[in-house]
Amino acid sequence: MKREIRFRGKDVFSGKWAYGDLAHNQKITREGLEPRVMVAGYEVDPETVGQFTGLHDKNGTEIYEDDVLMSCCGFPGLEVFAWVRYKDGAFILTEGERDYGFLPSRINLEMTVAGNIHDNKELIDKIKQVCNEKRTD
Repeated sequence: MKREIRFRGKDVFSGKWAYGDLAHNQKITREGLEPRVMVAGYEVDPETVGQFTGLHDKNGTEIYEDDVLMSCCGFPGLEVFAWVRYKDGAFILTEGERDYGFLPSRINLEMTVAGNIHDNKELIDKIKQVCNEKRTD
């Protein structure tokens, strides 16, 4: 089986996303050697590194770990938000404290990438708000 294994991470110098292979190595500093994480030859913030899931949303956009996905469920004003995490050897969708299980391969028919948790922290707040509203219903 051949599949594409690719990562993304935010460049520590420019703040732009880098896409490609993941490498862990060391850089030389005045204090000695320090570990660093690189994607496609760029030093990236390790907290922002996410793996490509191999899936695309309904618009053909690649879905990465830490992306926030949105579905309108066919009803105007009714939006469902969830984000992609890697847990127990699989990519899953999660909403707040609730896990939906494996990231379904039919995601491309229903959901779109609304952003990610690193660039769009307000989406996580929206997910938590929607989740709390469901609990009070």
